[in-house]
Amino acid sequence: MKKALVTLTIGSAYREMGQITHPLMRAYARRCEVDFLVLQQPRVNSRYGLSTRYEKFQLFELLQYYDQIAFVDTDILLAPDAPSLFKLVPRDRFAAANESIYSQAERDKALTQEILGKVEWRNPYFNSGVMVFGRAHRAVFDPASPNLLLWSTGDFRKRAVNLLNDQPYLNHRLNRLGIPLLDLGYRFNHTRCITATQTRFRSHFIHYSGPSGHRYGSRLEQLRKDAAVLKSPVRLWLSRRFDTYRWLADRTDAAFLGYLLQTRARKTFGVGRDLHPRLE
Repeated sequence: MKKALVTLTIGSAYREMGQITHPLMRAYARRCEVDFLVLQQPRVNSRYGLSTRYEKFQLFELLQYYDQIAFVDTDILLAPDAPSLFKLVPRDRFAAANESIYSQAERDKALTQEILGKVEWRNPYFNSGVMVFGRAHRAVFDPASPNLLLWSTGDFRKRAVNLLNDQPYLNHRLNRLGIPLLDLGYRFNHTRCITATQTRFRSHFIHYSGPSGHRYGSRLEQLRKDAAVLKSPVRLWLSRRFDTYRWLADRTDAAFLGYLLQTRARKTFGVGRDLHPRLE
């Protein structure tokens, strides 16, 4: 069987992230004995008229050649000892991490059904940053689906606040096609929805999406610092074993101290630039 680990890197910001995260992904693919593919060209945009935010749907074509794919967003760090998803997930199952207890799942479920039609919603709401699937699930990623064009270009997007792009659609699509979800668990997609950020290094995949990531500072800066932890056996062991160590290490970091000083200046003088920008 042909299998692949796939990520998407379009745009200079994501290429910079990839310089940090891709070596860890490449090493993971090598351990799992699968191909590692980086999607870098906006082919869905040119062929189907969709926004470049929907280039993830290139997976439709890849499933002609691969029996099983694990897709991982480029803003995710993979631990050096992360278990193989290809051994954990049968190729006839669609797997992702349930985040319904953390996210705006109910809002997204209601909105997608309002726009795309009612479905029998049986699956928990999942985060699309990490997904494992096989050729049997190819229709999930069909870029020619009329519903995808409607979802990506509809006027409703102008009034929907903080509406994610592919994630609500993929959740609706899975339920529409009657495909059951296998829950990977948060350790394979540890997002900032888990507020105890000091526990992140106990997880296998750390995802830096959301409004603030896991540290203070830019997403690129956070990725660079945490990748250094993953590459240091001593720092990684301490971070996994002692929550207090990781909490203190994060809060004695220069970016956090800069944030405290900037916050104090803003309260005192009403001026100052936000050193803790909201992330995409």
